[in-house]
Amino acid sequence: MTPITPAPPIDWNRVFLTLRSEGYTLHDVAAYTRIPRGTMMGWMQGAEPRHQDGETIIKFWTEATQQPREALPERSPVAFASRLAEART
Repeated sequence: MTPITPAPPIDWNRVFLTLRSEGYTLHDVAAYTRIPRGTMMGWMQGAEPRHQDGETIIKFWTEATQQPREALPERSPVAFASRLAEART
């Protein structure tokens, strides 16, 4: 079996900024997804969502933007690695 390349980390802050540019506030997204606004604010500040919640936001984003999942904003691997290092200290 060939080694699997890990999926790139999603830039959740940019996901929500894109939704905002499409006319959706965090309040709107919370109402549609039933994910608390405070939880989403944490993701915007660098926290990682649980799998199911992340998939829910991704589904909402793809429908709101009419873009494929592959177009999701990604964090650079360097920024992701530095956040992991910060979390471990």
